[in-house]
Amino acid sequence: MKVAIVKNWFARFVAALRPSREFTAFYRDEAGAVLPFAVLIIVGGVIAVSFAVDTTRMVNSSAQVKRATDVAALAIGNIQLANGNDEDVDLQKIASGYVLSNLGMDSGLINQIEAEQVTVTKGEVDGSPTYKVSVTLTAQSDLLKAGGQEQVIFSTVEVVSRPTEVALILPNSGAEDSGELAALRKVSKEFARNLLGDESAGTANNQKVWLSLVPFSQSVNVYDPDDPDRINRWAEFGALNPPELRSLFRTGKVRSLADPRFPDREADLLCMYRGLSAGENFFWDQPPSGQFEIYYRHDLPENGSPGASPVSWVGPNPDFPDTQAEDTRWIVADKGCPDAPLLPLTDDLTKIDSRLDQMSTRFNVNYAIAMSWAGAALSPNMRGAVGWGDNELPLDFSPDNNNVKVIVMLVNTIGDWFDTDSYNFYFGEETSDSTGFARRRFSDLCRDFNSKNIKFFFIGVRPGDPEDFGRTLFADVAGPGLRECASGDGNFHFADASNFTEGQSQIASSLEEIADDIRRNYYARLIE
Repeated sequence: MKVAIVKNWFARFVAALRPSREFTAFYRDEAGAVLPFAVLIIVGGVIAVSFAVDTTRMVNSSAQVKRATDVAALAIGNIQLANGNDEDVDLQKIASGYVLSNLGMDSGLINQIEAEQVTVTKGEVDGSPTYKVSVTLTAQSDLLKAGGQEQVIFSTVEVVSRPTEVALILPNSGAEDSGELAALRKVSKEFARNLLGDESAGTANNQKVWLSLVPFSQSVNVYDPDDPDRINRWAEFGALNPPELRSLFRTGKVRSLADPRFPDREADLLCMYRGLSAGENFFWDQPPSGQFEIYYRHDLPENGSPGASPVSWVGPNPDFPDTQAEDTRWIVADKGCPDAPLLPLTDDLTKIDSRLDQMSTRFNVNYAIAMSWAGAALSPNMRGAVGWGDNELPLDFSPDNNNVKVIVMLVNTIGDWFDTDSYNFYFGEETSDSTGFARRRFSDLCRDFNSKNIKFFFIGVRPGDPEDFGRTLFADVAGPGLRECASGDGNFHFADASNFTEGQSQIASSLEEIADDIRRNYYARLIE
């Protein structure tokens, strides 16, 4: 039964395939027209296939040229980034070389493009230079032999190169022994090379990037052997002859604080201060001429700094000028003044290495004083002969970020003592709330920095225990203000360590991350 059904179904299927009588008659009548019709179909198919092949080839060729112009534009962008958009560079030659070298294996395409067909046009977008690499290409139809169609293929790169100034604050206090200073030197030299490039490694960076070093202890040394008149130019009227030292000056052993025989001058130390009263905020962003008082240390000989012999005399106590009791007194070289002076902005790695190598263990520590001098290292009012001596640096403050200014601060936050600025007050000035005064100082400074659009990064050393006494003391006095500087916790880094030696690798990692962040101010990118 099933077999019969299948046979019947198959018979009907075959019958349905037979042409009808009408179709057979039409075929006999039109037999002469079928062949030309078939030829037309075949020719049309060949043309369609040829068009598809030619179109695909031209699209692929255009895509290959676009890839080549992309490579050439990015190469030019990075070259100009490194050269500071040097106008003397032969950009057309560079671009044609990159384009011709990146056309792949298509000999037909290679034969179509000559070096003269590659052009470079400079433009500008939002104040940043752009470079357009263009190739004029005549697209040929190889199979259909149709006329060539000219097209321009191009790529444009934007070069963002914001001049960037960085001040690096480094502790040189009594807490940093030789091992810790060695660790600080190593990570600082690596940081400098991350920012500036390393000529010895063939990675010199010609960007407009400069680094200042601010070693600090109880104060910051601003001595410069090339500017011997700085002490006279920056000193406030009468500051070189403080009245409490009249008895010393009368001996003739030294005539003033500027006398070359004075211990600090002999030891190449120049620590100065200004604006230490409430609300004065160190006047860090003001011109320096005639603004400063001069630090000196009246202390026992054993508490002096190496580099100069103490000067002794018989007279009243300079620390208590109202008392008349005379005794043997001593002026010593100030151990709270770092041996390594502040290094103004530079891109010279040799100078940076030399200054880092000069760092030595000193005395107490004052973070706010260091911060104020870091600000001064970036202040345009310190430009020229009246300030650091450079006629171009520091650059102007820039609210729109055309010039970028950055402070990076390294500190050890461990300890049960905190310098509250009492050592740094004007002579004879006192406060009943020295801790509160210091706390306000950090907030005032950080508000100042933020108002000038200075970006702030903080790296602290501390053990991991949040209840550690030294950590909570630093956090209580300096923490609130520093978080204002860093705009929250995002720019705060901590090494889980008890000192800089133990935390060296963590600090190096944080500095590398900070350098990456800073380098975002100069880059080349394709925009079309």
